[in-house]
Amino acid sequence: MKRLATLLLLSILSLQPILSEDKPVPPSPPKEGYYIITYKNYSVNLEIQVNGYNVRSDFSNEDSSGQADINYWILPSDNKIKIRFSERKQNKKQSSGLPSEAEVKLIIGQKGQFPDEGVLLEKVEHNQSNPKQMGLWIEIPFQPPFSPPSELWKQAETLSLSKELEDSAISFLKDFTKVLNTKDAKKILSATSFRAKDTSEVRYYPYDEADELKSIQGMIKSIGSTWKLNPSEIQFKLLCNNQILEITNKKGDPIIVSKKGAAIPVYLSRIAGKWVIVR
Repeated sequence: MKRLATLLLLSILSLQPILSEDKPVPPSPPKEGYYIITYKNYSVNLEIQVNGYNVRSDFSNEDSSGQADINYWILPSDNKIKIRFSERKQNKKQSSGLPSEAEVKLIIGQKGQFPDEGVLLEKVEHNQSNPKQMGLWIEIPFQPPFSPPSELWKQAETLSLSKELEDSAISFLKDFTKVLNTKDAKKILSATSFRAKDTSEVRYYPYDEADELKSIQGMIKSIGSTWKLNPSEIQFKLLCNNQILEITNKKGDPIIVSKKGAAIPVYLSRIAGKWVIVR
């Protein structure tokens, strides 16, 4: 009898750690990495914006799948992703007959990872079992678990569109285009140094001035002094909590172009009262 009691006591003691074991704690969000939007759309048009920046615009009428690194556009606090699905205008010959489907994900990935190996933050689907209303923007606010390193948000002024601001920005771009056409690598680097340094930091790449000069020299050799500013039919758009001004033509294309087909997207901020190329 004593032996049986001893065996029962030993059995209970051996079970105690199992019975009292805490539930596993889910892993904490990463403290650094890359914010990535992945998307795919079939038989339906898809638009995606991150803090006003167009990840995917409404000009495409094609099926697609892809991904975009959006670290450049992530703010330290309140962020907003906007998604819109819309029906395609197509004739019967173009119609595939397949049901419309789309998916958008916000993921945090790490260097060397595939996006599907990252941490999923948000997901929006449109399909037959979960259809979304066509033509309406879906807004997804989120607080980032970490902020990509950047000096921009600390220094950039909050902007408000006005004729004076727009005229000032175009005047700056005229001067910048002249700098591009000097074929002077050091002058061009001086005009783009904030962008070069901050975008390197945002993506965890060490900034190397010699590499940047080498890249600019390659651009000069390839393009020369053929840069041109097209200031007609311009549209101005404020991004990222009104701290960045995007300037494009009415189609959303860059307004600084070269005769050889190259183009420079324009993203400006006001820092210490002056225009600066930031993205």
